[in-house]
Amino acid sequence: MSAVAMQNNQVNHAEVERKVSKAKALLILDHPFFGTAVSKRPIIYTDTVPTAAMTGTGQMYINPAFVEPMTVRQLMFLLAHEGLHYMLCHSLRLGNRRAYAWNVACDKVINDTLIDCKVGDFIEGGVYMDGARNSSAEQLYDANDDGDGNGPGGIGNDVGPPCDDGGQPLDDSQIHQLEAQAKIDAIQSAKVAKAVGKLPGAIERMVDELVNVTTPWHIILERFMEGKVRDNLSFNRPSKRFTTAILPSHDTKPSMGVAALVIDSSGSVTADEFDMYNAHINRVLHTCNPEVLHVIYCDTHVTGHDEFTVEDLPVSIKTKAGGGTAFKPAFDYIDDQGIDPEVVVYFTDGYADSDFTTKHETVWLTTGSTNFKFGTVIKFEE
Repeated sequence: MSAVAMQNNQVNHAEVERKVSKAKALLILDHPFFGTAVSKRPIIYTDTVPTAAMTGTGQMYINPAFVEPMTVRQLMFLLAHEGLHYMLCHSLRLGNRRAYAWNVACDKVINDTLIDCKVGDFIEGGVYMDGARNSSAEQLYDANDDGDGNGPGGIGNDVGPPCDDGGQPLDDSQIHQLEAQAKIDAIQSAKVAKAVGKLPGAIERMVDELVNVTTPWHIILERFMEGKVRDNLSFNRPSKRFTTAILPSHDTKPSMGVAALVIDSSGSVTADEFDMYNAHINRVLHTCNPEVLHVIYCDTHVTGHDEFTVEDLPVSIKTKAGGGTAFKPAFDYIDDQGIDPEVVVYFTDGYADSDFTTKHETVWLTTGSTNFKFGTVIKFEE
């Protein structure tokens, strides 16, 4: 029998459940937004989790041995913490990020929010960052991940991957349905709290952002790129030394095949736009780890071509020219060079003719015109 199991055998389970019930009741009275949300979440008491956890489906787990020494006010904090993981869909937003570092970023947002709202007592050992409530977990993950998947401290173990209650990965339709239900639960909890005059300003802003979603351009583009990732199983193009078969190989992190980013280097593209393009190229390399990332510069003709892999991080691009704008030369160049990308992402202000055909799946990231004859169009809005 494990030490944890032995410890759980010695726990007064009735006392633990009594304190948890009291913590729920106090949340409903003093912090109805969190109390209403938590009261809807079923709890399973188990030693299969080291502390507490919340699944993407909204199932809460609590280790009795972990919470037994806690005060009721600490339990209020813990329950509200797990409830926010659910309402903010942290499991469903994991994507291809490293789970531990993502969990740390989510915990920073939640703990600072709960401390600001004066919900219970903060639990020592938890991660904390002053002002994190004003950022998204995505922003804090990008800014603070230390590169090896562990993040800069914190517990970081209470958000699991997006799976159903049987442990099977959720598909896109299930994820969208769960996101919608979590949003409904958050709105209903906010209405209850507002009706009795106990809805904190930070929570009101948070719920407003959930309702009136404006997804930043880079998040949309990254989701598209991450959709090309072969979850740790990569069918990379073989070396020229091996021509008999393409066999899957397990990579150290998720990776995609060849990708091409075309940079509109015409005179109408500003230096600020180039800076944003450069930042995103680094994010694509870091997040998707493509086999090769071809960066092609084009105005009325191709003016340059760089190749990058994740080992080149951080990379920096520079303006190659400053003439007019034409899209077709870049696609012709890709074909002439024998480049076979999974996707072509074209960074441009959009002011050129796209009345031609190509075999390549294309995403237009545009700062100006959205009038394209083919491909997926993402409008750049800073």
